[in-house]
Amino acid sequence: MLEQSVDPRTPDGAGARDTEDDDKSIEGVEKMVSEMKNKLDAMQEKLVSLSKSTAKMQASVVSSASEEATTLKTTKKKAAQRLIPKEEPKKAKTEDVRVPPAAKVVQESRPVTESFPMTPQGNLTGMNILLLYADDWTHHTLSSYHKTEPINKVLKTPVLDALAADGIRFTHNCVTTSVCWISRATLYTGQYMSRHKTKEPCCWSGGTKPKSKLPEAPSNWKELSFYEILARHGYHVGHAGKWGVYLPFDKNVDFNVEEDGWHYRKLGKKLWHITEKNEADALRFLVTRPRDKPFFLNTAFYATHAKDGDVRQYMPQNASMEWYENDEIPIPPTGTEEAWKRMPYFFDERNEGRTRWHWRKFKYRMATEVDSACGAILEELRRQDALDNTVVIFTTDNGNYHSEHGLAVRDPRMDESRRGSTNDEFTLNIDLAPTILGAAGIQAPAKMMGRDISPLYLSPESTKWRHEWFYEHPIIGGNKHYIPSSEALVRKDYKYMYWPDYGFHQLFNLRKDPGEMEDIINSTDSAVVAVKNEMKQRFDEMKSLIRSEATVTL
Repeated sequence: MLEQSVDPRTPDGAGARDTEDDDKSIEGVEKMVSEMKNKLDAMQEKLVSLSKSTAKMQASVVSSASEEATTLKTTKKKAAQRLIPKEEPKKAKTEDVRVPPAAKVVQESRPVTESFPMTPQGNLTGMNILLLYADDWTHHTLSSYHKTEPINKVLKTPVLDALAADGIRFTHNCVTTSVCWISRATLYTGQYMSRHKTKEPCCWSGGTKPKSKLPEAPSNWKELSFYEILARHGYHVGHAGKWGVYLPFDKNVDFNVEEDGWHYRKLGKKLWHITEKNEADALRFLVTRPRDKPFFLNTAFYATHAKDGDVRQYMPQNASMEWYENDEIPIPPTGTEEAWKRMPYFFDERNEGRTRWHWRKFKYRMATEVDSACGAILEELRRQDALDNTVVIFTTDNGNYHSEHGLAVRDPRMDESRRGSTNDEFTLNIDLAPTILGAAGIQAPAKMMGRDISPLYLSPESTKWRHEWFYEHPIIGGNKHYIPSSEALVRKDYKYMYWPDYGFHQLFNLRKDPGEMEDIINSTDSAVVAVKNEMKQRFDEMKSLIRSEATVTL
């Protein structure tokens, strides 16, 4: 969330990478993009046209989604039989999913095994896995899905809406720490920040990696990196876009293009927009991948991240500058000046969240650009006849402006009756690595703290799940005015918060007050006092557990 940048139109500035290796890489990208130019230009023209007319866009999306759904329906049963061999029924085991009781700490009984290094075992399911990983998005950045009034009907993300309509959307997907690099470290390891201990950002502006901060991968990362685990089980592994943290073992990834910290940059002979570059790199991976082995690809978009240090903040592509030009963006109740004044006393104009609130212009245009890029990537999979053999996950590292995070999954194993459904269980970013490994039929390392979420849509009737979770956020840069440290215990009905730098406690009734406008920590009502005391005890238990060395699944 806090990466620093330089002017993208200044190749000689910090972060410029005009090397021979880059030129060779860019030549390959430009060749691939040229081959696909007609297809992508047509898609771009379609989106521009759609953005000017909501009715036309909706009609087109419905038509497109209907056409794809019809194709998927005719092939689903055959695909499911191909993807789930009878001799491997254990990959969707639910007994590995355990829930700590409300007032107890229960350690996971999953056996501890050393999963790195591994003996190559080949692929276990044959399924490809595509992760579409956006930056600074929330649940509300998807155009069709909003939980607050007034409903935002302005933003257009037709591709992702259609993807969710063909899969399942998790409405309560959350991150355990809402900072870009920490959340991404959690993605790679399946662990809380307190375990993977990656608190420092790096690779700012796409420049030289500051190896002094991470001279080598922590030993637990070598065991936990799901990139490495997939590779050792026969997957062709790719990463296109933002890493967020320095990974000294990223050289073991088959395809690795890191782009971070810029919106426009001249690479080779072309001035690129970063979303355009993320899309092109993902397509290059798909076009050039070996067809005799399954793949994993993380398309790690930099958008909709602002370009820190630049007064323009968000710089969309020229083709999208007309989008939303005459639209009025609705302001939610929590976005008013009155709501700001209800924040704890130590929140002032020095707070980074407040700074970013003033930066929200053009963000929607960049979101729709990412939606368009996702469309091109999914279209390439469809062209390769690979969609029915690919698990597609769309989510984000953390969110700005709207609060909740979103998660959409399209899984060929899903029963037809559950397509287009929603699930309101608490899913966390610690669950992403176990879920990705589970899609490949690989047992997650015992030290991963999350769970494979697929039982929630493959066998929901027999799956128990968490009803609470712990949140942690470190102080950034040692400046408590910039971003103070915070901790919380979150449930569907109540949230208990603690601000360590100020010794400040809060309690919110989320059923009655979903916008967290009324702090009831000082209520004398006996029922509220009982909730506060019980949650404080559980808060302390979970905090202690997460910061211990116990092997647990949360």
